[in-house]
Amino acid sequence: MKIRVRSGCVALVLAAATVTVLPSLQASAAPAARTGQAVLAARASGSGPGQNVSSVVAPSWQTNGTVWALASANGVVYVGGGFTSVRPPGDPLGTGEVPRTYLAAFNASTGALIATFDPKISGVGGCNPNLPCGVTALTVSPDGRTLYAGGDFTGVNGSYRAHLAAFDTSTGALVSSWKPAASGVVHSIAPAPNGSTVYVGGGFTKLDGVARARAGAVSAATGALTAWAPQLNGVVNAVAVAPDDSRVLVGGDFTSVNGVPQNAIASTNPATGASEPWAATIVPYRPPGCIAQVKDIVISGTVAYISSEGTGAGCFDGDFAARVSDGGLVWQNDCLGATQAIAVLNGWLYKGSHAHDCAYAPGGFPQVASPAPAHGWITHHLLDQSLTDGSLGHWTPNTDNTDLGPRAMATGGQELFVGGAFTTVNNRPQQGFARFEPGPDTTAPKRPAAPTVISTSAGVDSVTFTAVSDPDDGTLTYAIYRDGGRTPIASVKATSWPWAEPVLHYRDAGVKPGSAHTYAVTASDGTSASAKSPASATVTVSSTSPARSYSRTVLADKPSFFWPLNEHSGTTAHDSSGNGFTGIYEPGTTQGVPGPITGDPATATAFDGHSGLVTSAGRVAGPGAFSIEGWFKTSSNTGGKLIGFGSSQTGMSLSYDRHVYLMNDGQLVFGVFNHGLFTIETPRVYNDGHWHYVVATLDPKAGMALYVDGQLIGTNPNAGAEPYSGYWRVGGDSLKGLWNLDYWKTNSQGTTEPNSYYVSGDIGDVAVYPYALSAARVAAHYAANALSH
Repeated sequence: MKIRVRSGCVALVLAAATVTVLPSLQASAAPAARTGQAVLAARASGSGPGQNVSSVVAPSWQTNGTVWALASANGVVYVGGGFTSVRPPGDPLGTGEVPRTYLAAFNASTGALIATFDPKISGVGGCNPNLPCGVTALTVSPDGRTLYAGGDFTGVNGSYRAHLAAFDTSTGALVSSWKPAASGVVHSIAPAPNGSTVYVGGGFTKLDGVARARAGAVSAATGALTAWAPQLNGVVNAVAVAPDDSRVLVGGDFTSVNGVPQNAIASTNPATGASEPWAATIVPYRPPGCIAQVKDIVISGTVAYISSEGTGAGCFDGDFAARVSDGGLVWQNDCLGATQAIAVLNGWLYKGSHAHDCAYAPGGFPQVASPAPAHGWITHHLLDQSLTDGSLGHWTPNTDNTDLGPRAMATGGQELFVGGAFTTVNNRPQQGFARFEPGPDTTAPKRPAAPTVISTSAGVDSVTFTAVSDPDDGTLTYAIYRDGGRTPIASVKATSWPWAEPVLHYRDAGVKPGSAHTYAVTASDGTSASAKSPASATVTVSSTSPARSYSRTVLADKPSFFWPLNEHSGTTAHDSSGNGFTGIYEPGTTQGVPGPITGDPATATAFDGHSGLVTSAGRVAGPGAFSIEGWFKTSSNTGGKLIGFGSSQTGMSLSYDRHVYLMNDGQLVFGVFNHGLFTIETPRVYNDGHWHYVVATLDPKAGMALYVDGQLIGTNPNAGAEPYSGYWRVGGDSLKGLWNLDYWKTNSQGTTEPNSYYVSGDIGDVAVYPYALSAARVAAHYAANALSH
């Protein structure tokens, strides 16, 4: 499977490196601003629905080490981690360094260093970029007056502080009266909504000398220990308090809460720490070396968003959403590639991970090896997701692969802040900390490739081209130009991702027969347009049209059966071949939807994606040579089988192959079982809501071939298929077990790819032949439908 990857570009401009002093902080000496400093300066936001921050990194100071924690309030972003200095935007490591020991503050709107905030954190052990070090937890009190910090330190400004400290946000001073002591590292801090209590979690076993099993709470006013004391048998990575103060959620790598088995996440009483009802959890899945843990919890309104890291093959590493009130699951995204950090901003969930396999996620991408000479897999470190169902959005910047992925995220309500061990963002230098902000959309879609054009009907040119992607936007508009003209003759719209670019068609009708033309296209996000594509090869417009209609063309090649699926009522799908091989409409089908053949009033059938099925009335032997043919239209992002052969007439077959199905991202797969799996997969996607024509063939000598929209997509030398008897089925059948083509075969949730075995969409004109159609006959069938031309 092929993924087309593009990172957003970042422009370099000349500007002065600046240091900001907030008016409420007493000014102190700051490094002089230097002109001529190259900075990352493009400011943009996507124009897609709800998109609110750019994929282009905004100018900001950097760190010389890993950032493990972020918090933002009052126009300031606080940055904690394992670094010992910070430097201006664009400066390489070792240049312009300003000492900051594990904690710094930047202006949230400009990214400039706030010079007067300079606490001296001490007692930190040796730092490793992949192990939490220095300041690993930050949060600001609800009134914005106090910054709480936690980590593995033992001193601040020369005063003893055992892993916890508080700072006055107006002055930057250490709060001398607040000094609770933890016996070990603190990973998370969360204040109560009214600010009276501060909840902490980590790897400690005592708080103020009193036993606390990795979670405890203290008074915000005095630091005195409270009664909140859940009993956990593993490290706590995340603590979050419900907005109504009804419960406190804790997440980590524990498997027991208050003596009762509970994996990775729990809900507790905010006063005592006693367990509250909580349904959603990471399903324990523990092959050798597998440990699944919660890394981050963000509560927005009535929903908690939870991220996970799984250590070991197939462990759950995605994220999920659950109701705060009872833990009822809202959605689950099964992307593999440890999700370290999440943030909610203006209707989107942003995630930091090293997502490499999202084949289990609706609309997600399959795992693909990195291009040589690199090793490993293509990874996406920054993504966004729908709050409604967890599906992937269209925000696709990226950081370099020096770490598992970004370790921290925060927002002040407008900007998105990202921290980690990265050294580049979108292939431009930016270490440790990145800032993404709203602004005009300055990104542009990629340049499309040259279209391909054919003419098989009189006065009609068929223009075909592959969509491109944009790092901010999903739906793009493609303008089509003829003969180098400056004014487009038409436009079409399509939605794409870097990993899912559909194949688009345009029918240029009414051109003069015998004339010659070239075509080119551009892509626009509504604000910026790509460069015009290279011109197509010259095509001469046909003076004649195909002699036969589509149906007559199909019947001339003597199919075993031909189901137009054009009935308006009844349960019988008639066979137009004359062979009497009828089908049966099962529940979940809707007859009478518009069909695929231009100028033909014949209809097609809609399938609901759950149970919709047309199955053969009679059982037959699985053929050793065949062609499967049909038209389909879908916008589904959960995949499903279009046409196939199975041992059961309804329900889930025990044997099933000779099938064509959609993967979650819209790729098509043709598969045959012959003492093992043999498949052909399309590099492009076809779930764009338009009609597409598919033919899959098996020849005992030539092997397998797959055609889409009249073009040969690929071949496979396998020339046989498992002998068993069964039923031809349209709309769905089992794809479990061996037909899970994902690298891992299964994950912690036991799901397989695609998510659905039944397809949601429209299907028409299904035929099966007892031999392999030639490429010429496939082209002739496609040409007989004027829609494709």
